[in-house]
Amino acid sequence: MVHLTLPLVEGSDERSERLMMIRGMTAKDFDPIRYSGRWFEVASLKRGFAGQGQEDCHCTQGVYTFDMESPFIQVDTFCVHGGPNGYITGIKGKVQCLPEDNLEKNETELEKQEMIKERCYLRFPTLPFIPKEPYDVIATDYDNFALVSGAKDRGFIQIYSRTPDPGPEFIEKHKTYLENFGYDPSIIKYTPQDCEVMSNSQLAAMMSMSGMQQAQTNQFPDLELKGSVEFNPFTSVFDTLKKLLELYFK
Repeated sequence: MVHLTLPLVEGSDERSERLMMIRGMTAKDFDPIRYSGRWFEVASLKRGFAGQGQEDCHCTQGVYTFDMESPFIQVDTFCVHGGPNGYITGIKGKVQCLPEDNLEKNETELEKQEMIKERCYLRFPTLPFIPKEPYDVIATDYDNFALVSGAKDRGFIQIYSRTPDPGPEFIEKHKTYLENFGYDPSIIKYTPQDCEVMSNSQLAAMMSMSGMQQAQTNQFPDLELKGSVEFNPFTSVFDTLKKLLELYFK
């Protein structure tokens, strides 16, 4: 496999921004180009706000693309709810890293209240009611595994693999490694990857379907429902979004 490296021009603003991406992650000398591509979530811990709506996810996958111009990492993720024959939900986000002096002018009121001050964060531009969450690649070898933190506490962690079934030893090895960062291996749970595995071209075709595109960008067409739908205002925004997606994809 041929690996590309980041072309950094000495003294340029672009170089400074890319260095922020590299230095903003715990993984040493993080390379967003090598990190790009398809990852399968094989185990995770998802508590608190960041994990809402994902409790019944199977076959969770993420496709990462590094934008050389911005620079940011585009994230397209999806999962199948309840099992291989469930309905699919997806979301589109951006991972971006900023110097600390730029964080205040880019944060929302909710983010100020939550005191999220991490250098790298994941934001969903088309879902403005979801605050940005810290995003940190703790460790990766790019070809086999990645360990990703997605919350300001230890309530959200993902063990990624480049293959859907790397085996229990792979999962246990990386759960044990995460103890070094304060995570309890006993509460990191296996993510079922029990769906038929799509090729990259099949995955791209699915993600480009109008229904997925509209759902990922918070656009819901007329569902032509025969009756009214009642949503509980005391449930989370994720539960409400999930109900909409269930209706749309049925």
